[in-house]
Amino acid sequence: MGSEEYKDRIEQARQELNKLALEYGMQDVRVLRQSVKLDALLNGYSECHPEKDD
Repeated sequence: MGSEEYKDRIEQARQELNKLALEYGMQDVRVLRQSVKLDALLNGYSECHPEKDD
């Protein structure tokens, strides 16, 4: 997956997480599931695009 595609998917997942949290509250299982999906995308992006050491 390319960098821009990752960024788009991350942004979509973030927006969905915010929507679910507002609708159902932070303790709802749907919010937790979406948070796990977002974390997986962020971790995948980090693995493919490591930060450069200065």
